[in-house]
Parts: sequence; structure tokens; C-alpha cells
Amino acid sequence: MSLTTRTVRIFLSSSFRDFGEERDLLVERVFPALRDHLKDRFVELIDVDLRWGITVEQAERGEVLPICLAEIDRARPYFIGMMGERYGWIPPSEGFAPDLLERQPWLKKHLGGKSVTELEILHGVVNNRRMKDRAFFYCRSPGYARAKGGDFVPASTQDRQRQVDLKGSIKASGYSVTAYRDPQAGLEAEFDATPKSPVELP
Repeated sequence: MSLTTRTVRIFLSSSFRDFGEERDLLVERVFPALRDHLKDRFVELIDVDLRWGITVEQAERGEVLPICLAEIDRARPYFIGMMGERYGWIPPSEGFAPDLLERQPWLKKHLGGKSVTELEILHGVVNNRRMKDRAFFYCRSPGYARAKGGDFVPASTQDRQRQVDLKGSIKASGYSVTAYRDPQAGLEAEFDATPKSPVELP
């Protein structure tokens, strides 16, 4: 009897400029190890890292958000959110295509006020309570961002508050949240299969 391979997709959500290290560690070390573990169970693991999935032309045409939301839906019910101090890019109000707003009417109240990363979290997790046991968040220490500076720190006081509010809403939601010190410590947290209770966000 032949066995059918099942495909599992995991969506990675974070701002891009300050999470290259974590994403590289996941793609190069964590996910290959998971694939080796899962192949004997006839499960194919696909990690969705849109750093490599969106062209400059697509970004210029305003297709970033539609692609992100579509990939989140394809990856359900698996979602990993990584958060630091940077809030991320906020698409302008005119950047939301009419057909996207027709398909996703909830976006209308967020025009020009939410980053792509927060919109990913809203669409992928917060707006769908069935994601309760399938979405995992990892919050990096603010001290790491302060030491790195540049793209790792908030772009403005307003963005700093937006990020504080976003972390607070995730904490209050009851989703799994793991705090970690730096990218290497975050990698160890990913490999640790011990269930964790939500921790105090930094």
C-alpha cells in the first residue's frame, strides 16, 4: 500500500530589516532538521519566507499585502510571528487595491494605519480564534535592538507605541509567546519542544 505525503506550510511573519538573522537560522538550520524528522512520517514541510517571494515589480504595483495574505491562507493553520522593536512598513491608504478591499473588507478600518506585519498578524491569527493552538510568537529582547541600533530600533516615537500596543494585544490574547535574548537563543527556543506558557513580554 502506497502512503500519501502530506504537505505542511509554515508562514513566517516579521519585519524584514531586523530579522534577517533569525530567518536565516530558521531556513538554514531549524527547518532542515524538522524536514528530516518529518519525512519518515510522510510529511513535507514548506517554510514560507517572503523575503525571496516578492519581486521589485510586484512591490511597485502594490501587490505585497495581497501576496502576504494569500500565502497566510495557504499556510493555515501554521503561523510563526517574530517581534522586536521595529514596527515595520505601513502601506499608504491609496496602496490598497479595490479588489483586495472587496475580498478582505476588514482592511478598510486599517487603511494607512497598520504595518504589513501587524496586518499579517491580524489576518493570520487575531481575526481567527481557531488559530489558538497553531500560532506561535517569539519576542526578542529590547536590549538586543538597542545594542544593534539602526534598522533594529523604532523609526519614530509613534512607531514605538504602535509596537508596544501590538505586543500588548498579543499578550492579552493568550497565544503562545516566548521571549528570547538574541537570535541564537531564539534558535534554541525553536528547537525546544517543551510546551511553554505565555511569558511576560519585554
